[in-house]
Amino acid sequence: MSITRYCAELLEAASRYHVRYGDRLANHLPMVLIALDKMGASRRQLKRAFERCVPSLERPQLPPPTPSVCIAECRNREEFYPSALRYYELQIKEHDIEECLRRELPPLLPAIATAAFHPLIRTAYGIDAEHQQEIATGLAYWNLEYHTLLASREQIPMPAREIPSLLAERYPLISLAPGNISDHMFSVTQQHGWLDTPIQPEQLALEDIARVAIDAYRGTGDFTLLHGVTGCHALRLVLPYCPEPETALRYFWTGFVAAYLSTGPKEIHLPTETGDIPSWKEIRKKARLSSDDHVVKLTYSCSQEFEQYGLEDYLYAAARAVDPMEKPRAA
Repeated sequence: MSITRYCAELLEAASRYHVRYGDRLANHLPMVLIALDKMGASRRQLKRAFERCVPSLERPQLPPPTPSVCIAECRNREEFYPSALRYYELQIKEHDIEECLRRELPPLLPAIATAAFHPLIRTAYGIDAEHQQEIATGLAYWNLEYHTLLASREQIPMPAREIPSLLAERYPLISLAPGNISDHMFSVTQQHGWLDTPIQPEQLALEDIARVAIDAYRGTGDFTLLHGVTGCHALRLVLPYCPEPETALRYFWTGFVAAYLSTGPKEIHLPTETGDIPSWKEIRKKARLSSDDHVVKLTYSCSQEFEQYGLEDYLYAAARAVDPMEKPRAA
């Protein structure tokens, strides 16, 4: 199901705002609008979300696109962001969405975890909404925040689910640089011996990563690992357009491992669910009323991943998210 016309109108209005605001914080507005719309939000609820988010966003005075610049030269350069955006807009118009993604995703995959997975997530939401402008914006954001995480490519004969605890034993206390989630993930790659530490399982499937991600989030409740769940949902939407899917899986796994270790790493203790668990209908209703961007996005991702994998863990995670809790930090 594509988005409603009113959601599309709000996305057009939202496109005036930059993909970031403040100190490299992600603009969640378009993703929130799409998630709410997909969960059956009313026009009033969509409008309220738009009006709530807009005051904190930025409409910078950017230079006009530079036609002659190469897309790779736009990486990490704010002044070339308009050029990158224009490039991807033209690629989609010339080649259509599917062909554009197959051509443009491979060079971006080494940075799949950049900016706490937000460029990946924004691109995936554009795919989910079948919205060309959002896909182009997500790709341009990805290009703007092109930062890779170096790690060993050595593979070990161990299931993916066992690797985080093994790494936690080797790195029981990570020294983190000041900053946001992305800075903390990068700090992991600066630990002594990191590049010689094998982190890749011999066998790695999307479902393996998804299972580890939801267990890690439910077992810690950590805000950083929330992005592992929403990131896995995004990865599933993007993966069909990757000519070499395993490459995307391996880069994403590296990012997830770095994200997990950046939490301390925290011990993973899966909670025992007691009492009545609300239905998805009730959970979505609560999410539509939420004023927390991350609650909205997490609920939508959990509902979609539940449909894909049938794991009740997603139901439990979403039920807990929509209940009153401490407000998560911005990222």
